[in-house]
Amino acid sequence: MRNIFIYFYCISFFLFMPDIVQANQDALSQEVQELRVLIMEMKDGYEARINEMQAKIENLSEQRFIEEEKAELEKELGLLFNDKDEQTVSSVPNVQAAPGSFTGGGMFQNLMMNISLIGDSLANVTWPGKSIDEGLTDSPFLENEFADRISLRETELGLQGVLDPFARADFFIAFEDGGAPTVEEGFITWLYLPFGLQAKAGIFKTNFGKINRTHRPELPQTDYPGLIKNFLGGEGQSEPGISISGLIPNPWGIYSEFTGEILTPSDEGAKGNDQIYLAHLKNFFAITNNSSIELGFSFQTRDISDTDDTTLTKRNFRQTMEGIDLTYTWRPAGQRLYRSFTWQTEFFASQREVGSFDSNGLTEEVKDINSLGLYTFGEYQLNRRLFAGVRFDYSQFPTNDKDSEWAISPYLTFWQSEFTRLRLEYSHKKRNSAISPVEEGDNTLSLQATFTLGSHRPHPF
Repeated sequence: MRNIFIYFYCISFFLFMPDIVQANQDALSQEVQELRVLIMEMKDGYEARINEMQAKIENLSEQRFIEEEKAELEKELGLLFNDKDEQTVSSVPNVQAAPGSFTGGGMFQNLMMNISLIGDSLANVTWPGKSIDEGLTDSPFLENEFADRISLRETELGLQGVLDPFARADFFIAFEDGGAPTVEEGFITWLYLPFGLQAKAGIFKTNFGKINRTHRPELPQTDYPGLIKNFLGGEGQSEPGISISGLIPNPWGIYSEFTGEILTPSDEGAKGNDQIYLAHLKNFFAITNNSSIELGFSFQTRDISDTDDTTLTKRNFRQTMEGIDLTYTWRPAGQRLYRSFTWQTEFFASQREVGSFDSNGLTEEVKDINSLGLYTFGEYQLNRRLFAGVRFDYSQFPTNDKDSEWAISPYLTFWQSEFTRLRLEYSHKKRNSAISPVEEGDNTLSLQATFTLGSHRPHPF
């Protein structure tokens, strides 16, 4: 009987064992599912908290960036309008003036004027090696300022200030390589004319293209592109004249500025009895919150007849130039002080009439010299103080479209502060001359140090 009970128990155990195992598995699966749901809820909660913390960090970064941008903007506006000096003027007590004298003007201008000094030092190693004399008489091309030497290439004294509430004055006096001083720019600007216009008169950098308006110590590379040197002069085009500028209203909300200038040529050699007539149109487009494009169009024309030659009465020869400039800028939000990219390109075209005459002053032969030139460079900001870039430029000559030159120049710029800048640049240049069919070339390694004393208002760039 006992054996029968044992056998019955064993048979029952084996019969009901699957149900027991299944019940245990169901309970275990339910617990696992509950744990999975709990883990997912915890994960969602942690992700929500992480996203919230990241949003707070981004908001704090953006607020910090806005504060830094605001501080920079206030600083630039202060340099432009001398807000601090105006506050100083308001705190000065009134001085009793003599009858009939000009009251307060001298005191006002003394307190409002900014004085600055920029030094531009350059050390070059050139190969094949060239002496200074060889650099100054280098075939049909412009002088080679990059002959082996160490020099204080240029010292620029800036005198800038407000004349009265309606006008300001800017003077830039350059001392080149220890030479005699020259007035690079000296002009008065009327700020508030009817219809929102501004005007300036004096000698100034012409508004042809974009980089021409930048003084040499403040260039993004060690020197001007060959395009500027060959078409506008060794240090760009700076002429005496008058300039009027104003914004153009448009339904698209685009910043569009037009500038018209009438200039008197100051170059040596053939001088016309006409003026230089120049026009420039600048357009600014914001692509995104991080990027923008500036697009400009330039035009100038002048008479290049020789006024000393009395036989040139039957025809006036002209030179006309057109230019297009394009600048793309990228500065990511929240990192604008540490990351940026700039791509800038300019293209020039020149049409110059030349000819010969018989003894009666009649034209025997007239032809056009059509010349082209361009440059392009890209510059990336690696961190707050370090920039790396490369520039390529190609240029023919307005007086000779058979000769040309091109160059490529990688460089590295380090801003120790906003007052001190160091730059290392390598340049490889090739020249093609119709007189000498063999290509001429040279290589230059340059170390540039630029430093500023005083408050120097930024030039347009």
